[in-house]
Amino acid sequence: MLTPFIHSFIHFCFLRKSLSTRPESKPVEVLSNNDGCVVARSAEAKKLVSMQATLYSIRHLVQQKCLHIFSSNPVLYKDMSRRVIEYKDMSHRVIETLQQFSPEVEQYSIDEAFLDLDGFTHLDLTDYGHTIRRTVKQWTNIPVSVGIAPTKTLAKIAAHVAKRSQTTNGVLNLETIDDVDGLLATIDVGEVWGIGRRNKAKLLQAGIKTALQLKQARDSWIKKRFGIFGLRTVLELRGTPCFAMEPVAPPKKMRIVSRSFGHLVTELSDLKEAISTYTTRCAEKLRQDNLLAGCFTVIMRTSYYRKENQYSAARTVQLDPPTNDTGRLIQIAMQLAERAYEPGYEYLKAKVIATELVQADEVQGSLLGGPVHDEKRARLMATLDQINSKLSADAVKYGAMGLAPTWGMRSEYFSQRYTTHWDELPLVNLR
Repeated sequence: MLTPFIHSFIHFCFLRKSLSTRPESKPVEVLSNNDGCVVARSAEAKKLVSMQATLYSIRHLVQQKCLHIFSSNPVLYKDMSRRVIEYKDMSHRVIETLQQFSPEVEQYSIDEAFLDLDGFTHLDLTDYGHTIRRTVKQWTNIPVSVGIAPTKTLAKIAAHVAKRSQTTNGVLNLETIDDVDGLLATIDVGEVWGIGRRNKAKLLQAGIKTALQLKQARDSWIKKRFGIFGLRTVLELRGTPCFAMEPVAPPKKMRIVSRSFGHLVTELSDLKEAISTYTTRCAEKLRQDNLLAGCFTVIMRTSYYRKENQYSAARTVQLDPPTNDTGRLIQIAMQLAERAYEPGYEYLKAKVIATELVQADEVQGSLLGGPVHDEKRARLMATLDQINSKLSADAVKYGAMGLAPTWGMRSEYFSQRYTTHWDELPLVNLR
């Protein structure tokens, strides 16, 4: 018997609907950065191609028009999750839409959320799940799958099944299932929340292949091999809530911007342009979160897959006072890049990391350091963000980012960012 403490897990199906105007019955796949391999598949595409298949290995399916592929488009994904939709004279976003159905909503990731339905005993939760699904679709045009269960882990499994089952119509309430163990016996252990590839390999070695077998594993063995987090996962599979709702996101500890280049880079000037661009993105994220960085790191490396000429370097500097000023961070990043760079190598990737983050209105000044707040620079950054938000990303940018970068990621199958870029709006031909 399930306890009345119910979580509803909502999954936003971006990769099937939002990236393409094609019918949902078409096989659609999304590629990783630089169009390297498959990282997301529609249900139809899963019948044709495995996860992490390389673009090279599936190109014949694309040429035969058996498969529709798209380059990674995080700008569109993020905007769709926050996108404003006018409905009954009110502005609603996806998360704001979900907040109409529960006082506690936790946005778990860019396309996932938990709703706490504890105390909703007067409602038929299955019908309520269908109402949530219809409303989100109507207000945002984004299809979602809904899983309802007594724990987060089980709710994610329920949403996983609801997304793929033809009989659930996108909503599965485990409270209505007589044989929950029978369902768990059909779930691969790797699909359980928190079980990554390494843990899955360990479990397979021990003969644990399904979610049911993991649920039935001995507590002492699980705790010894996977620690307290693994034990909590097992208890959640048994219906005991161990992961509390987190309606307010925990404070961020770091900000990372990392990309592989479209081709191998040898010149310091190209590396500087890339690192300046990544630093700009990092500074924008810090300002969005009202955070300042107290430490900044630049990393560059060659390809892991080449046996010779391997090189990687990381350089770090403490920031006093902490800052989120793009200009200052770029200046620091350039100095770190010069210190890390070694000629004669072919670089594949660079990364910038901001750590020791503090709230902008809580930073403590230093007697020996410079002023913490520079009102003129703060207004400059606010104006820069406002212009780029209103027009397009990098409408106004620092010269260090370059005018026509040649190191950018490969995106041969890029979908239009029609909600954030004026020049990518769909065109209508009226005759």
